[in-house]
Amino acid sequence: MGKSVQAQAAAQIKSKLKAIGVKAQVKSYQAAGCNGVYVWCNEADMSKKDEIDKAAMVHQYGRFNGMEDIYEFTNMNDHIPQVMFVSVSYH
Repeated sequence: MGKSVQAQAAAQIKSKLKAIGVKAQVKSYQAAGCNGVYVWCNEADMSKKDEIDKAAMVHQYGRFNGMEDIYEFTNMNDHIPQVMFVSVSYH
């Protein structure tokens, strides 16, 4: 059995961030009805926020629409591993 899709997405995000010089903690998760990836970066990397978001958010296949209480599939890409939620934070 191979890696889960969320583990694959986490590995690709970590690799992309490393390529732009960002050392981040990246962790995947699976919960009831959803999956995702947490990305924790250092505050020093805030100057690369746009690059970090571009590398990470491509792996999120949609977004939650709170006004209509639905999840919208707005970023589907069958060529890369994608998850329901990607969260990027800085500490």
